[in-house]
Amino acid sequence: MTPTRAHLPPELRLELLQCARRAAPREACGLLVGRRLPGAVAIEKVDVLENAARDESAFEIEPLHVIAAEREACARGQEVLGAWHSHVDAPAVPSERDLTREGYALALIVSLREGDLRVWHGREELVLA
Repeated sequence: MTPTRAHLPPELRLELLQCARRAAPREACGLLVGRRLPGAVAIEKVDVLENAARDESAFEIEPLHVIAAEREACARGQEVLGAWHSHVDAPAVPSERDLTREGYALALIVSLREGDLRVWHGREELVLA
């Protein structure tokens, strides 16, 4: 079932905004860890990872970091739900590059320009709770 809602605690929202501000002008990035619920996802932890992309307006996560995060999440009864990254001077909407990126069904985007964040499942925006 495709989720329609994403639960994200206020302290994690603040952490993501602060990480994005510190990383600017590069994009910040990391992984979203939590649980799937009926019709929703609960984001319970955000991993902040080094952006391995050469281009400062792109993000890339090292595969070894993903494997380690998946193992750690599984040991806690959670899973890696997707990835998050920032847009320094664009809205919190997936770019074409974001949409073609393989491996992440869920994407959380932090917009520094707008000072907000939004969660996406492909081209569908999830209600953020």
